[in-house]
Amino acid sequence: MAILIRNLFIFFLFTVLLILSYGIWKIEHRLRVVTYSEFRYCLTNHDLAAITFIGNKVIAQHHAGDRYETTVPNAEKLISELQEKNIQIIFKKDRSEQIFQGIALLYIILLVLTVIISLSKKKRLEEEGNKFASDKLILPDSDGKQQVTFDDVAGIPEALEELQEIVNFLVNPDQYSQIGAVSPKGLLLQGPPGTGKTLLARAIAGEAKVPFYNFSGSDFVEMFVGVGASRVRDIFKEAKTKAPCIIFIDEIDAVGGRRAGGATASGQDERSQTLNALLVEMDGFTTSDTIVILAATNRPDILDPALRRPGRFDRQVNILPPDLKGRKKILQIHGARVSLAPGLDIDKIAHMVPGFTGAELANLVNEAALMAARDGKSDINYSDFEQARDRILMGVERKGMILSDDDRKALAFHEAGHAIVAKSLPEADPIHKITIIPRGRALGQTQQLSVTDRSSYSYEYLKSRITILMGGRAAEEIAFHRRTTGAQGDIIQATEIATNMICKWGMSEVVGPQAMVVDDPGFLGGNMQRLEMSDKTSESIDKEIKKLLQICNDEAVTILKQKYYLLKQLADILLQVETLDDEEFEIILACNFKERIEEGIEATHQCQECPAADSCIHSKLKK
Repeated sequence: MAILIRNLFIFFLFTVLLILSYGIWKIEHRLRVVTYSEFRYCLTNHDLAAITFIGNKVIAQHHAGDRYETTVPNAEKLISELQEKNIQIIFKKDRSEQIFQGIALLYIILLVLTVIISLSKKKRLEEEGNKFASDKLILPDSDGKQQVTFDDVAGIPEALEELQEIVNFLVNPDQYSQIGAVSPKGLLLQGPPGTGKTLLARAIAGEAKVPFYNFSGSDFVEMFVGVGASRVRDIFKEAKTKAPCIIFIDEIDAVGGRRAGGATASGQDERSQTLNALLVEMDGFTTSDTIVILAATNRPDILDPALRRPGRFDRQVNILPPDLKGRKKILQIHGARVSLAPGLDIDKIAHMVPGFTGAELANLVNEAALMAARDGKSDINYSDFEQARDRILMGVERKGMILSDDDRKALAFHEAGHAIVAKSLPEADPIHKITIIPRGRALGQTQQLSVTDRSSYSYEYLKSRITILMGGRAAEEIAFHRRTTGAQGDIIQATEIATNMICKWGMSEVVGPQAMVVDDPGFLGGNMQRLEMSDKTSESIDKEIKKLLQICNDEAVTILKQKYYLLKQLADILLQVETLDDEEFEIILACNFKERIEEGIEATHQCQECPAADSCIHSKLKK
């Protein structure tokens, strides 16, 4: 009806404008009207060129071009008089009545067409609205496709237990209604990207074997106000005909963001209209409606409070990256779809990718399969997974990059410094790989893998982590007495850790257990924001951060000076082989350098030029 009223208003407005335009044109182009007496005078005393008869009206035209109009009482008498004066006589039929009738008929036809087109457009929009919902419908066992079930989901056992109750409600609602229990109307799945929120929602529908409506939050956001709200109403209207069913809205923060407060909030905004329609429809469920609303987001902090209250989204389920056991199960699920080498240790692969989400693990398996196929292998082995991991974390190997000999030597000492400091500290994670092959934005890398997944970090571990990061710059200063830009990433990471220790985790005696920075409350990360503080407190924090970084840097320098011979040997080996794994690194450390020095092997030491001559193993032997 709104479309019909709008189109009729436009039609009548156009009609009025057309009539006004014609009236203005008629006024500007109409002839001068004279009396019959004036016409007779002109006929007697002036030279007329032609007379045009249109009904009882006469249009006179002079030889000079002047034209005017009058009405004559007796046209026949006037005609005979004009013939005597030899004036041209022109007769035209008066068609004004026929023209008026034609315009009226055309106007009525256009008006009827406007009504018909408006009603047909309304019907088409209603059909498209229904089609919008039906196109997103996934029926159980549709097209013979295999449904996703809980067997295809791993790594989140707590979430599966929470959602099993929803499946039971959809399968057997009478079990809950008999004792007066009401199932949650909505569940909000929140977590970082790639943790399997969408997959989990489809698994619920697969387990319950009910229709599944799959939407995105952006599907409801349109340029025209009211379209999104209409779509919401159409979806819930159709869902009630398919109950029991599941409505899933992915990235609901696109439409469910927090509304503006105060008197300036506009109810005409498209997002606000759509959100209001969603809130009303979720409140419109009765206890007998077996419809469950699932939504996923990685920004729960920006959702409108009215959307998250009990009665709409009753439960919020956190979907976090899996632990070691969960990563192993996910790798087994994805590994069953590819050809793995016999005897491949899945535990070892799961151990080398801490923090990976389900999507990243699926990508890891696919990248490993691509690399194995590229090399012409019939199955995937551990080296393929390791290369795939390096490619995902650091990027593609930069084979075309050529480093000078000085840069390669500085890079070798840099990475060797990281490795030796990490091996010397008791709280550090074991070394996994040392490489000076450029990948992505990094020229080299010293990889460490923790023995177990860490849920908390001690002061000693974090301090050791900063010391390890400072080991690369310290090795360059000891070996070459200069500083390079290669330590940029290390310094940034070390400063971030030190800032967190002082400002967030309360690990400073001066600042004390007081939070000075806050993190982004969502799951997308973001920069930390310092809280309001006095200039004196800010100065104390800066001093504590600088002090902690300097202590760790001094400790790294001390360790490397004491083990300068090992640093030099490890750097030389890296220049030759470019990459060392954990076993090869342990073999190098196991070499008894003290016995080699005592045996007098040439070129084993250069005490006169060595910057660590006073604290290394050679000076101790001399004493």
